[in-house]
Amino acid sequence: RRVGGEGPCVAQSDGDDTLAAYELARRSDIAVVFVATSSGEGSDRASLSFDGNADLLVRAVAAAKGRRTVVACVAPGAALTPWAGEVGAVTYAFLPGQEYADGLADVLFGDVNPSAHLPLTLPRAENEVGFTDAMWPGVGDKQRVASYSEGLLVGYRWYNAHNATPAFPFGHGLSYTTFALAGLRASPTRVTVTVTNTGRRPGAAAPQLYLTFPPSAGEPPGQLRGFAQAQLQPGESAEVRFPLRARDMSVWNATTHAWQLVHGSFGVAVGLSSRDAAALRGAFRSP
Repeated sequence: RRVGGEGPCVAQSDGDDTLAAYELARRSDIAVVFVATSSGEGSDRASLSFDGNADLLVRAVAAAKGRRTVVACVAPGAALTPWAGEVGAVTYAFLPGQEYADGLADVLFGDVNPSAHLPLTLPRAENEVGFTDAMWPGVGDKQRVASYSEGLLVGYRWYNAHNATPAFPFGHGLSYTTFALAGLRASPTRVTVTVTNTGRRPGAAAPQLYLTFPPSAGEPPGQLRGFAQAQLQPGESAEVRFPLRARDMSVWNATTHAWQLVHGSFGVAVGLSSRDAAALRGAFRSP
């Protein structure tokens, strides 16, 4: 219930004592655990874990409340969430600002239906993509030199190319309602789908278009080429259109220093994340 009249009784622990946090959670109806990490100019994070005893704290509280545990994360980038399967919900705020408390309360109480999607991939393990010292931060005695041998396999492209499953994929995001995609139509100038709100609450869907170039292009599979948001009432449907330009089907020619159109069959996928198993799939041939 919202504060006002007979509101909820809120008790808190600073989290330093995980046993005390466990006992407090055990006596509570719902547990919300706040975890964070930070970085700054001139230094980087020592790892992708949240600071302090965050992982131990989350697991202690989850041992008491299980799926009635919410973990509210604040981080400047990707972080590890090894306890995600032990809790009921995870929110990820990045750098939320001074209205974070009000915004989070609106989501947790259901006053606002969340519609955000991850702009990066959350990995399952430290250095999951296998960066070497030569790739980052570089090697050398007098001057450190980095070799970007990963090529184009950065972020979600690495996961797509290796068919690897991350903790949470690029483009992932949940809602208090559900959506279904249908009616994929694809051509070199436009891709169209119909999205339907199949749940019981108004909400915003964010279909995403990913293209796979012909093998001769040497490009990573499933590259993002567009996304759109559709605000829908329960049972309502809308057509979502993704216009395509020649640039969307081109690669950079390092010899001519210009974009070069790739000819051949392009794979099309429209889903709700870069790894959406229910994504609609099709193809078209570029002119």
